[in-house]
Amino acid sequence: ARDHLLFRETSLDSLFIKNAEILRKTANPALFAVVQKNNFNDYTGALNYMYLNLIKPVEELFSGSKLILIPDEEIGWLPFDAFLKSKPEADQSDYEGLHYLIHDYTFSYAYSSSLIFSTTGRLKKAPVVFSFSPDYGNRSLSGKVPESLKGAVSEIESVYKWFRGKMFTGNEATKANFVLAMRDPAIFHLAMHSMSDSANSRYSYMLFDTHKGSQEDGKLYNYEISLSRLKSPMVVLSACNSGTGTLYYGEGLMSLARGFILAGASSVIKTAWDVNDEASSAIITRFYYHLSKGEQKNDAMRLAKLEYLKKSSPAFTSPYFWAGYEVLGENAPVVRNYGLRVLIVISLILILAGVSLIIYFKRRSIFSDRSR
Repeated sequence: ARDHLLFRETSLDSLFIKNAEILRKTANPALFAVVQKNNFNDYTGALNYMYLNLIKPVEELFSGSKLILIPDEEIGWLPFDAFLKSKPEADQSDYEGLHYLIHDYTFSYAYSSSLIFSTTGRLKKAPVVFSFSPDYGNRSLSGKVPESLKGAVSEIESVYKWFRGKMFTGNEATKANFVLAMRDPAIFHLAMHSMSDSANSRYSYMLFDTHKGSQEDGKLYNYEISLSRLKSPMVVLSACNSGTGTLYYGEGLMSLARGFILAGASSVIKTAWDVNDEASSAIITRFYYHLSKGEQKNDAMRLAKLEYLKKSSPAFTSPYFWAGYEVLGENAPVVRNYGLRVLIVISLILILAGVSLIIYFKRRSIFSDRSR
């Protein structure tokens, strides 16, 4: 509540930093296979350590199951919904059946409490979705050509099962088209490569496609994003490392996601590390499904992740596959959920209409009999 705050101070000692580094490095896909084989105990131990030091000391004060996190310093690296209340059994060597905090809580993130309160109650009707998915096949400038994201097209196509809008794919997914589209109060879904500059987040960028013969390099830099004017209820950054950037003490991570918040987006769906294409597609598809049913953004993401965990084989249930996606900003639904009340009202209207018709025809029948 705005008028009720409790504080508990915890020092970030060398042991904390050590465990934070374990979690941070484990998110690197180049190290993932090694971590899976050799460092399972270190990784799950770090997840349990973070629960014991960050959540358990204040858990009895929680009045509900929805938690909004405003992380600073190295805490910004941590996947809270993957924390473990207890370590696995000594003979366990895979992630099957582990009880992550996502089973108990719904998490979302923010940069300040003032932004949370100031954005509540914005646009809640279902806007259009503008999606951008480059294939980089027509890149006009020299240099290494990035690969297209394997699951991006199917991921985007699934969005339009539940939302209307427009797809910008291939050489239509350009920076120029995106800048024009930003004028509309739409949801923006960006399934593309991004580059995070840890030295200076102003130069982190999203990589769009380019037309043949164009001198445009397709890079939309973070400083350009933050200076834009955006009226979007949600920006989905289905890209690698969209939530990472330069760490400023007292300010947190300055990232591409934060750039969109500064531009005016009510919320951003960001990634904390290089996400796996197939897992990303599965989670984002279900995320949009739950959004279409009127769920809040944080609830929709939690449900999508839980469904992924339930359906995936043990080899693909490590937090690396599912915990990378995070909800930043306000959690209001993007679709109005009319719910039971509206159904009752509609039912009553239909019943009254039916009764009125019955009375009308009865009276008409009586009048006809008398006229004979």
